[in-house]
Amino acid sequence: MGEASLSRHYPVKRISEARSSKLHLGWLMLAVAVFLSLLNSPVMATPPVADFSMSTSSGRAPLTVYFTDLSTGSVDSWWWEFGDGSTSSSQNPVHRYTYAGTYAVTLTVYPFLPPGSAMVNPSEKTATVYVKLDPTIVLSPLSGKAGIWVTVTGNNFDVSGLEFAQADLFFNGIEIVSNIWFEGSGFSTSFKVPDGTPPGTYTVQAYGQRDSASTTFTVTNLAPQAQIDASPLSGKTPLAVHFSGSRSYDEDGSISSYRWDFGDGASSEGATADHTYNRPGVYTAKLTVTDDYKKTGSATVTISIENRAPVADARANPTSGSDPLIVNFDGSQSSDPDGTIRSFHWNFGDGTWERIASPTHQYRNLGSYTAVLTVTDDMGLTAQDKVIISVGNEPPVAHVAISPQKGTRPLSVTLDGLQSYDPDDSDLIYVWDFGDGTSGNGATTGHTYLRDGIYHISLLVIDPHGVSSAAHSTIEVEPPFPWVLVLSGGIVIGAGLIALNHFRKPNGTGQPAGPPTNHKVPDPEVRVEADTGLEYPSGLERSGELPDLSIESSSEIWKEGEKL
Repeated sequence: MGEASLSRHYPVKRISEARSSKLHLGWLMLAVAVFLSLLNSPVMATPPVADFSMSTSSGRAPLTVYFTDLSTGSVDSWWWEFGDGSTSSSQNPVHRYTYAGTYAVTLTVYPFLPPGSAMVNPSEKTATVYVKLDPTIVLSPLSGKAGIWVTVTGNNFDVSGLEFAQADLFFNGIEIVSNIWFEGSGFSTSFKVPDGTPPGTYTVQAYGQRDSASTTFTVTNLAPQAQIDASPLSGKTPLAVHFSGSRSYDEDGSISSYRWDFGDGASSEGATADHTYNRPGVYTAKLTVTDDYKKTGSATVTISIENRAPVADARANPTSGSDPLIVNFDGSQSSDPDGTIRSFHWNFGDGTWERIASPTHQYRNLGSYTAVLTVTDDMGLTAQDKVIISVGNEPPVAHVAISPQKGTRPLSVTLDGLQSYDPDDSDLIYVWDFGDGTSGNGATTGHTYLRDGIYHISLLVIDPHGVSSAAHSTIEVEPPFPWVLVLSGGIVIGAGLIALNHFRKPNGTGQPAGPPTNHKVPDPEVRVEADTGLEYPSGLERSGELPDLSIESSSEIWKEGEKL
């Protein structure tokens, strides 16, 4: 009992001091032995039990689910599989489902295994998440004019717990289709857009028994269709064209206005129009029609207007004359019926030209010239006109001045042609014919006549072109004045003249010695060549002495043979 009591009432302080050290050593050895036995014996871990909760198990995509771990036992780690290919190792993950479907969510928990413990299997739990899409309705077409039929397809309506589902359709808040019965989650029906519905966007709604869906439909205003008829489509100016838009139409309404743009800056209103094109070119005429909802449509047509040629008008003054000839040309009367004259070009026909409307030109040489005027209009079309210019040579004018024109031989005269002239040249050639078989040249010259007589003088002047003109005059050359011998008995002895006259030898009284004749002649104007020798009247004796001579300045002479 003592030993038993001793062992039951341990501590060390109840043993004797002699044995205390031995007891301490014994307990130490015992503890080591127990520890070694524990190391060599398997340890049993508490098995984990997987469990979790979800914030929701169903909903419409996108659906966010919060998962909470409720596992028990020794759990070392967690592994989540959400059923859509996504995973997580978090203890309490959050996951978002984007697409509709049925997803199996699995949680696997792995136990904590101390060293030396026996193997414990992981634990799993699976739950289902139902992800649905929102209900939708799809329209075909999405837009159109009032009065058209539209097909409606409904999808993803909630029919859980329902054998048959029913929906109603509304257009712009007004029920247009009721009691649409269907099985499953979808339906199909159609409706007519109410006639007269103005253009705009309207809401279409489908109400099921547990949910609803909506979309929009656009009532459009179809553009009116413009149609153009025009005649003629081409021609020369001025071109009158008739336009008609009467064939234009509007499928879903009516046309309220017509507007024409003729392409040349002019415009008009109305279904038909008339317009005249006065300028050449290619024009795009446009018709714009507007319907009762202010929508427009347009059409175009091309009108081709040909360019009419300009009219060239060449004028000149003078058109003829001697060289040098100055001519004033005028092209200002040229015109263009459908535009303007852009340029003038004169070709004078002598190798020269000018680019103004009304030039002045000088022709320096003889000939006939064709001056051509070319005008170009603003569209590049040209026209020509011509005028003939005749440049001639006026003959020179000869003029003779002679000094003296009359005299006794030998008679020296000066001949002067300086007053001769040429209207269109300055250089002249002078040729003189003195009338006695001799000639000379030069503007002035001299000549001596040795024989008495009347000479016809001519001057010929020649211009550089060979055209000549002549002037004529005469020269009278007389013999020297005759000398007279008055002999006794009334005999007159003169050179070349034998006549009786009233001269008598003075008788001392100053009166004539014999009776005067009743017939007298004036002082002689005729000059004759003197003869050599003397003639005596029959009554004069050759051996007698010659009487004294007396000459009076007023003596009158009778020609020989003149009847007294």
